[in-house]
Amino acid sequence: MPPVRRSLAVLITALLAVAWTVGISIPASAAPARALEIFSVRADDPADAELCPSVDRCAILEDRPFTVRVRVVDRAGQPATVSKDTTIVLEKQQLSGESFLVPKQNVAIIRRDGSEATFGALQYTESGNPTLVVRVTSGVQLNSDEITVPIALTAVRGNPEMGKLDLVDPNCGAGSGVPTSEQPTCGHLVTTGANGPVVMSVGSCEEAGSCLTVGGTRALVVTVNADIQHSPGEYSTVILSCDKVLCGGTGVPKLPVIYTFDNNGDLTQTAPACPRKNDLGSLEICVDYVQSMRSDSDLYLVVLFDHDLRMSGG
Repeated sequence: MPPVRRSLAVLITALLAVAWTVGISIPASAAPARALEIFSVRADDPADAELCPSVDRCAILEDRPFTVRVRVVDRAGQPATVSKDTTIVLEKQQLSGESFLVPKQNVAIIRRDGSEATFGALQYTESGNPTLVVRVTSGVQLNSDEITVPIALTAVRGNPEMGKLDLVDPNCGAGSGVPTSEQPTCGHLVTTGANGPVVMSVGSCEEAGSCLTVGGTRALVVTVNADIQHSPGEYSTVILSCDKVLCGGTGVPKLPVIYTFDNNGDLTQTAPACPRKNDLGSLEICVDYVQSMRSDSDLYLVVLFDHDLRMSGG
């Protein structure tokens, strides 16, 4: 059976200076240009690049530079060129509130017979989940494109040994995995199926879903990007830790864990309870409330999974 790539984005109940670039001519389809496509989002700083081992396993940190690359494609999604100079802008989709994109609008030109443009040294000044949009302002008329870019407070990279990985964000309780009132949400990944580097990040739930909020404290988002490959009957585990300021009380309440199988989608589904302790059964995700526990009034929910997903306590 061929390996199946797994990429987990976990949400527990829960970067931009002007860049100007000319278009780059590349081999392109002879079909007419039809749309813009955002095909790469990567961190700029070499230290941050360690958190971006690949396009689909990358954490962008708040207030740190990153680059967005855009190309022109035809109806079949293949690279195409423009017949005249085309000016495009990259900006945050503004639904409400303040934009933390710096600058708020970035401009580039795809030259005649060119296909690509790069918006470099970008910056997003506060953790969140903004949707970035690229559109044409003059030249060849092309359909716009957009991408949701989770901006993290902190991130850590792990490399599995002998197929095993136990990864905890070192900024959570000094690496203990214990949540605090300042960082009320933590993630702890245990997997025997990670193939290659794994990146875990912690960020805001803003624009990500209906995350747990108590008083002035709101749950954070924990994202785990990994190429996870399991043999039949195996699964990975994430321990979702919730500080007492959010999840105080006694016992282990069946706090809902909301999720989506779309890594950048809205959290619209609720994970069921596992059929038994340490048993995923025939499910793709479940919450092991039997194995979950409370310590010093903090809540630790055990989630078993075997699918690309994004999740949070609701």
